Amino acid sequence: MTDVSPEAAQALRTAARLNDTHAFTLRAQADEATLFPAVREAMMDLADRHLRLAAHQRALARAMDDARTSSRHGGLSYSA
Repeated sequence: MTDVSPEAAQALRTAARLNDTHAFTLRAQADEATLFPAVREAMMDLADRHLRLAAHQRALARAMDDARTSSRHGGLSYSA
């Protein structure tokens, strides 16, 4: 069974913030450094992937919150 506890959702939000930080750092490093175009493009692509991962982590945390809320109000049933 998937852990939908508040702590698990908070851990996802924390991981999303870290992925945002990694993405912004990668973008800044790629912009500041004199790199081969392929290396710069790879760094920017990796930054984009970190941002997409962060968005998915936030969406999953929201879905977990919604599942808990629904189960408290009789919408879903699950066992923890």
